[in-house]
Amino acid sequence: MRRTNRELRINLMGSLGPLSRVPHLVRENRTASAFEPPTDIYEVEGELVVRVEIAGMSADTIEVSLDEVNSRLAIAGHRYDPAPEPWRRFYAMEIASGPFRRLVHLPKAVRAEGSRANYDNGLLVVRLPLRNPVSGKPRSVPID
Repeated sequence: MRRTNRELRINLMGSLGPLSRVPHLVRENRTASAFEPPTDIYEVEGELVVRVEIAGMSADTIEVSLDEVNSRLAIAGHRYDPAPEPWRRFYAMEIASGPFRRLVHLPKAVRAEGSRANYDNGLLVVRLPLRNPVSGKPRSVPID
């Protein structure tokens, strides 16, 4: 399936490995990521929205993985230097390039079904439907 700049496929994973239970954004080992893109998490109309600022990339260089069981979203990719001249004298260097990985611990349970992602104008927006809360009330089970 070919991905365009406007659509990404969300990969479903059973587990992302032994990760700490730090709420929301988890900063991983600094050597694994060249940079950490700014990330917003908010709720709107029955879904969680995770918005990540990663300009200068194409959708096919971004990977989005959802661990539905542990409510974690992993966003990874590689931003390449657009002008790799052999020698440069920098006067300012604020635009990071290289690999990145951002792990987001979601504040609420979400469903993988109906999840979608969109990358446009440097913003990745991942929409995750909220899972219906469990009422906690006992329900009767019919007997055949």
